[in-house]
Amino acid sequence: MKPRLLYALAICLPASLATAGGSDLDGNVEDLELGAYFFGEAKDVKGLKPLEGVRITALKKGTKMPVMASTDEDGRFKIPGFGKEVNSDDITVACSKTGWKLLDLSRRKMANDGDAPVEIECLMEKL
Repeated sequence: MKPRLLYALAICLPASLATAGGSDLDGNVEDLELGAYFFGEAKDVKGLKPLEGVRITALKKGTKMPVMASTDEDGRFKIPGFGKEVNSDDITVACSKTGWKLLDLSRRKMANDGDAPVEIECLMEKL
């Protein structure tokens, strides 16, 4: 190959990998530099079936503007990072869906670091 072509490939390949990458809801995450993020699922407490369309709200202590997400058809969601300087303990998470009430919200930090991913599970009951 000619040096110019190699140079062009060396420049384009990392950029294309970065845009093709990202993360999925199964835990393959490439955006750890964004700081603490939240992921998880919402389930019907009866039969533990996934719930689609549950609103997940995350609010950083001292702010008034929440970050929101909704669960997909598999009952899963992901809220991206709040930044390296934000400790996940300073984020309040809530789950809601019309016609349903929240019975239990559990959170599990994936590591002891302040910016470690946090898994959320919302168990809900139909009204």
